[in-house]
Amino acid sequence: MAPNTSRLLPRAFLAGGALFLLAALGAVPVVPPAWGQKGPHVDAHVRHVAQNTRPKAPARSTRRRLRDYDSYVRYFSGLAYTRSGVNLSTNFVRALIAAESAARPRAVSSAGAIGLLQIRPETGRRAARALYDTGYEFRFVDRRRLRRLSADDLKDPALNILIGCYLLDRYNAEFGDHLARTVGAWNAGPDRVRQYRGTPPYEETVGLIRRVNAFYLFFRRQDARTP
Repeated sequence: MAPNTSRLLPRAFLAGGALFLLAALGAVPVVPPAWGQKGPHVDAHVRHVAQNTRPKAPARSTRRRLRDYDSYVRYFSGLAYTRSGVNLSTNFVRALIAAESAARPRAVSSAGAIGLLQIRPETGRRAARALYDTGYEFRFVDRRRLRRLSADDLKDPALNILIGCYLLDRYNAEFGDHLARTVGAWNAGPDRVRQYRGTPPYEETVGLIRRVNAFYLFFRRQDARTP
């Protein structure tokens, strides 16, 4: 899962709006169908579930906990890790945190995934080392901790969100900023997205995609209502 090391690009501002996860600076957002999946290996059930997803609010307790980490989400999603002028949607990161851990920083899954974004230790260590090697000094995180990341470090909200945003941006860059494919890579691994040429049709993966999309649409709608 670990992407190749690359130099961290300068910070970019978030260009919002589209259902795709990233937007280039200065581009006019185009809002295509959120689930315009194509390809012979895409399960029809994935397409059906995706097309019928509606906005859904995470639990109130989850939203309350999420607010504690908003400064981290805004900062780390606002870094251009792979492409100049392009960065992650804050609403997507919020949605994935809500879906993966209900915003509980000490959550540990039966598979050993840890923290807000449920990152496996080995994946986290490889990503942390790649981030360390950029030489970039991040806010909220002591860079020295990235050099030898422990499993327990993934319970640190700032570290977890930094590593998660880095990995998500790598998947976004590879899979065309497509929410379903990025979440598919996050859950099942990028090799499975390549294998199926789209969303892996696994029950767990489809369920996560559905929850993330529903929460993402909710947060996006809330933003639109904020004066």
